Amino acid sequence: MYLLGFDIGSSFIKAAIVEAQSRRVVAVQSWPDTEMEMISRQSGWAEQSPEIWWQNICTLTRRIISESGISANDIKAIGLAYQMHGLVLVDENQQVLRPAIIWCDSRAVEIGKDAFQALGEVNCLRTLLNSPGNFTASKLKWVKDNEPEIYRRIHKIMLPGDYIAMRLTGQICTTVTGLSEGIFWDFIENKVSGAILDHFGIGEDVLPQIVPVFSNQGYLTHKAAEMLGLHTGVQVAYRAGDQPNNALALNVIQPGEIAATCGTSGVVYGVFDKPIFDAQTRINAFAHVNHSPETPRIGALLCINGAGIGHGWVKNQIARDGISYQDMERMATSVPVGADGLTMLPFGNGAERIFNGQNPNAHIFNLQYNRHTRAHLYRASIEGVAFSMVHGINILKEMGLQVDLLRVSNDNMFQSRVFCNTIATLLDLQIEMMDTTGATGAAKAAGFSIGAYQTLEEAFDGIQPVEVFESVFNRGQCLQAYSYWCSSLEGVLSRPVGKKAKSSEMPLSKVTENVGQLHTLALKLSAKEELLSQVQQQLERLQKVEHPKSLKAELQKITRRIAESEQQNAVWNQIEARSQVLHNPWTARLHSLFPSLSLDDLKLCEMLKLRLSSKELATFFNISVRGVETRRYRLRRKLSMNTENDMIDFLNKV
Repeated sequence: MYLLGFDIGSSFIKAAIVEAQSRRVVAVQSWPDTEMEMISRQSGWAEQSPEIWWQNICTLTRRIISESGISANDIKAIGLAYQMHGLVLVDENQQVLRPAIIWCDSRAVEIGKDAFQALGEVNCLRTLLNSPGNFTASKLKWVKDNEPEIYRRIHKIMLPGDYIAMRLTGQICTTVTGLSEGIFWDFIENKVSGAILDHFGIGEDVLPQIVPVFSNQGYLTHKAAEMLGLHTGVQVAYRAGDQPNNALALNVIQPGEIAATCGTSGVVYGVFDKPIFDAQTRINAFAHVNHSPETPRIGALLCINGAGIGHGWVKNQIARDGISYQDMERMATSVPVGADGLTMLPFGNGAERIFNGQNPNAHIFNLQYNRHTRAHLYRASIEGVAFSMVHGINILKEMGLQVDLLRVSNDNMFQSRVFCNTIATLLDLQIEMMDTTGATGAAKAAGFSIGAYQTLEEAFDGIQPVEVFESVFNRGQCLQAYSYWCSSLEGVLSRPVGKKAKSSEMPLSKVTENVGQLHTLALKLSAKEELLSQVQQQLERLQKVEHPKSLKAELQKITRRIAESEQQNAVWNQIEARSQVLHNPWTARLHSLFPSLSLDDLKLCEMLKLRLSSKELATFFNISVRGVETRRYRLRRKLSMNTENDMIDFLNKV
């Protein structure tokens, strides 16, 4: 017996066949070869034809059955995962009335904001766990207001997965999980929200019948079976949005477990055992696949619309023909952490929930024609997406989610080691990469539904990480690059809406202050890491010491080193008190003028600019005063300075 799963994205359709008894993945394929067309008739709009999804599913099913070599008669159940928050409208004949308004469309942002205020923010968060925002309910209200002729012809509204299930079975139905992602579900009353329907003037009769996530949701019609190359005895047994399904595929089922994905958009998804919400509405909470009123399972979803799509844009628009993502990764590794000061914001795919519905768009900062190459652009692109994920995960941590392990699948941006290691280094966590896909998860979920597995845990038992990523980069350097990225983001978000950037309008004093603080912290952490490394080496030597006197001497060395570190803290207090000029742009400018300067040279320049004495510098660098003078002499040579020139005056003029 075999199980078939689909993952219906906005770019590709993925399919997987799983042998039920062994849980062995027989085949995984995606279609089409190029990304599906996205219609954008106005700025901020994003639509797709549902017929394209269906035709590609039919083609993909025939291909994967043929190439896997199995008999179509042996497939017993289908599971569906689908792009969330979309809106499909059909008439009484199940004909689509207009292109689907998909997840990244931002036309309904203001409608959602108005409803949030009118219904009461506290009430919305308590009952819906979200603001109505830019979700399915608000998109339906937009159609009602702007396309009344189409609205009057609506028989049923559906999410993308509901539509595909209709094409498969002829039956129109949905799930509590689906209604919650569309912001139609009241978690207090455990029913469709009358408040949201009344406010938008929408009748409940347009909503489909509700069925359980894991259930018999119909059998293939004769027409559908013929188009797919299957038989009419195949049961559609599971459906869920792509992010809850992706979490399920990674065996993220119980409270405290966390999954992440980063394709066109970036998502982190954590499971809670009670209804939760973000008072600032940056994070959204929906019913997880195994949610019930008796045993709540709520998925907290952080979504970044502009993520991997930004790296894809760099590949398509900047990379030479024939360059693959693997080639870009290799070139990116030839560039140091931080891409020599080049940084990119990937937000160019519509309004961002983590910024309260603002659309900051994509930006490239600090590009220097005589210094930066394609390799720098590739690394800055990868890091920009990684930094956006870190920014979002820090919001989840504010909500109380303990983030020390991420489970991810082996696809999209997580195939990049630079991407994974950057996140792991900045957040000091492990990333477990699992050899699974959303389509595989949907297939196994369908197997649980038809009784092939007794529990969900059994269905996903045996999934092991194929690779684990940990903190490997210099954390101080990563923090320095991240701090500059954050300051660039702050500058964009602080602009008045509709205005272009002007140097006089940027809050430079605030940016300088924040970057200086973060950069100082980065140097602090770098010094602490150096201390811990030295102490670790000394402790390793102690394990080999047998003579008591030698042991005592080694312990005294460690004690002195820690005491020196405490003295160093006093130096840092002075640095922080005088750190208004200690910021990344100045360092980047200095390094661009004198590329031969090492990281230690740049640190020394920063300390000299702050007028620290040779004794203070000796404490900071853990060298003698004579050693400081030697470093000063070598620095003068690298800066091509004459002996009569004042170094501090020289540095202040850079």
